[in-house]
Amino acid sequence: SAAGQVLLSMSSTLIEQARTMHEEMEVGMNKIVKLLATEAKTQKQKVIQQHKVLSQVKKIQKSASLLKNSYEDKDEGKKHEVAAMSGSEVFGGFYSRLRELREYHRKFPNLYYEPDNNEDITLEDDPEILDKFSGEEMHGRFLDLNENHIQFINLKNARAVSYEVYLNIFLDFASVPLNVKGMKYKNYLKSLKSYLVNFLERAQPLVDFATPMKNAEDEALAKFAKNDGDEDELDRHIDLRPFQNWEQVAELGMDALKQELTRIGCKCGGSLKERAQRLLSTKGCSKRSELDTKMLANAPTSDKIKNKNITRQAVDSIAKEIAVLEAQLAELGELLYDTIELTKTQVQKKQSRTQEELAAEMENEMGDEEPESEESEEEGEKPIYNPKKVPLDWTGKPIPYWLYKLHGLNIEYKCEICGNYSYWGPRAFERHFQEWRHAHGMRCLKIPNTRAFHNITKIQDALDLFERLKKDARLKEFDAQNQEEFEDAAGNVLSKKTYQDLLRQGLL
Repeated sequence: SAAGQVLLSMSSTLIEQARTMHEEMEVGMNKIVKLLATEAKTQKQKVIQQHKVLSQVKKIQKSASLLKNSYEDKDEGKKHEVAAMSGSEVFGGFYSRLRELREYHRKFPNLYYEPDNNEDITLEDDPEILDKFSGEEMHGRFLDLNENHIQFINLKNARAVSYEVYLNIFLDFASVPLNVKGMKYKNYLKSLKSYLVNFLERAQPLVDFATPMKNAEDEALAKFAKNDGDEDELDRHIDLRPFQNWEQVAELGMDALKQELTRIGCKCGGSLKERAQRLLSTKGCSKRSELDTKMLANAPTSDKIKNKNITRQAVDSIAKEIAVLEAQLAELGELLYDTIELTKTQVQKKQSRTQEELAAEMENEMGDEEPESEESEEEGEKPIYNPKKVPLDWTGKPIPYWLYKLHGLNIEYKCEICGNYSYWGPRAFERHFQEWRHAHGMRCLKIPNTRAFHNITKIQDALDLFERLKKDARLKEFDAQNQEEFEDAAGNVLSKKTYQDLLRQGLL
């Protein structure tokens, strides 16, 4: 602090400088105690509190480092200084020091020391801290992953998902296909890691994330070095042993070949013949490392590597970096779990509320106003008068009774397939046929949850309808024995069975 610098400038002796640094450390610790004792009521105040505590911690660390060097006394300056305070020259040294102090104060007559114990202990708005956050982040309350979402959906072979879905899967690295994990995917992971680290430094500056990330990196490297890993095993769904040539493989169809090539991490483009030949060439390979690197979907291209012959070391290097980044991001996800969950909730709210409602909520939660007093909280906790059990709106108050009747919310619909669960109102009843509870009940009955079974709520009705639909499907199937027709040399049209019988008897 400024006062500390004044003291150090006035302190020409090493012992006095050490005493000053001890005082600076004690003042810093007192400030931290006062800061933490102050209740942070809003998100702004919580962030400002943590940043100011971190600032004091850094000052204490700096003073402690200087103090350590002073006590080590490598140049033996303190030893000579202590020796000068004893012996026959003790009074000479004292009066010499006294003359230096008087001369110093004669040069700077208006210099004085004022303790700053009350400095930097308030939680008032600090633009230098708050301006670090974007509007979407709301002073560290939520994440702003829009740029990372755009970067993810632009990856080759990656799913084009909405921002809401992305928030649920951006840390689920096991669901990312192998043909996506290339150079661009590695750059995407680096960008995502950079943002999350930067967000932690801004929103939670007191959290130590360096140690967990280093441990995650060491574990990932150890696992990678121990063996090729389970990821190197080819996840085959098609057994290639019965196939002898590419024509037989081609009979599986374009879609099946593409899915199998994607699953084992190979390129899946080209014609039917090229796909069949590419898949057949993997016959006998049980690990991804045994495949030709030219077939891999995430192999580095010749324009990225000077040597046109792609090496296995280059592919392994990319895989190792990706494994480390994924492990570190998983650790960051653990540290930011609560923030990620709040972000998901906020995105869902945005989709169902108007701009005015969101602005009012932001003002209340983050806002510049103090939270409601205890009296108002007690008033809000009082039970709401609702004798007819009318549903509540988003403000927590009962909706008008005429609206309750208009939407038929007084009508109960029971569904036996859902375990006799009750749905109130036709809208909720119609919607529940596509929800998880009804879909789970249909799966338990081993019946597909298709449009044909909508409005069916009884288990027996659903089973009877399913049997009837299967019977109708069998009737519509093509019967080769009876419906396939043959024509003899005379032009007579016969069924397949009749034609084969006459042909065996030599009558044709």
